Amino acid sequence: MPPQPNDTRLSRTFASTLTLRLSEIHTSELFYTPIEERFERITRIARSALRVPVAGISVLRPDKQWFKSISGWAINELAADMTMCAATIEANALTIVPDTAEDPRFSDHPLVVGKPHFRFYAGFPLLGVDGLTVGTFCAMDVKPRSVTPAQEQLVTDLASLVQLELANDRLSDAQRELVSRLSVSRREAIIDPLTRLWNRRGALVFLRNAMKLADAEQQEMAICILDIDNFKRINDLHGHPIGDEALRKAAQVMTSLLRHEDVAGRFGGDEFLILLPNSSEREAATILNRLREAIRSTVVRTREGPVMMTVSAGFTMRQPGDRQSEEELIRNADDALSDSKSAGRNQVQFDQQTG
Repeated sequence: MPPQPNDTRLSRTFASTLTLRLSEIHTSELFYTPIEERFERITRIARSALRVPVAGISVLRPDKQWFKSISGWAINELAADMTMCAATIEANALTIVPDTAEDPRFSDHPLVVGKPHFRFYAGFPLLGVDGLTVGTFCAMDVKPRSVTPAQEQLVTDLASLVQLELANDRLSDAQRELVSRLSVSRREAIIDPLTRLWNRRGALVFLRNAMKLADAEQQEMAICILDIDNFKRINDLHGHPIGDEALRKAAQVMTSLLRHEDVAGRFGGDEFLILLPNSSEREAATILNRLREAIRSTVVRTREGPVMMTVSAGFTMRQPGDRQSEEELIRNADDALSDSKSAGRNQVQFDQQTG
């Protein structure tokens, strides 16, 4: 956890600014929703193009800043009095701070005087459909730096790309429907904080909803259980932080390769539940093998060298009107996963019971 501030002035200033500037209704629709590749892509590009260690896309409420995407910093959220984006919200414009230690707004900030010791900040406000601020696009560095006009334009351009994405449909129809029915606190309870996918409870909710939708639209659906091979060995040899990074990397690959309508959730320690609506057996196998190959090519960096990982997967098909329960479908997929493990791992198997 980041250090707690001891300066109440920062908290008072930020709270009053947010009351005036933030569109809480629109912001609440974005809080505690899964990572999405379209936002992850922008923060990756931002780090590379701006040559900064950290880039983020955040949404804000008077009590909290939550990162829809954060690249280079292993956090998900900050208390309002810990954010560095108050200056951007207050200015409602591009905000560049070449050296936070020399700026009175930041010189005693907890994230400047304490870890991670940010010395550079750039931020741009993001607007909701009502024209009020919903959050920020930001970039940080642990070293002071000057910014060229071209780099200022790059920050503005990247923020504009985020803005365009915010204006589009944010989630698939099934996920958007659930988000609209759940409060922020209830969504927080079904998001896995490590992978930023839906957790087991959330994934089961989506499975139930997906089954109803598949029946209504007369579509078949694939249900998959995927897990990381020899995950315990990764933890034992390299430690739990590396194991956590492996889980995050696997989740990021899923987010980047799954289709808009697909749903992924962390189902257990190293297990994931993947739902592939409107998919045939062949299409599901193609998608899952693509995931398997991409994860096999993913590297987790450690001081001792790169750690590679593979995954095994099993899936079953559900036809419209199928009377099997969620538990039975998951058990079928899990049986197929066991077949994958028995056959040597790093492969995808189909549950023949329902074929």
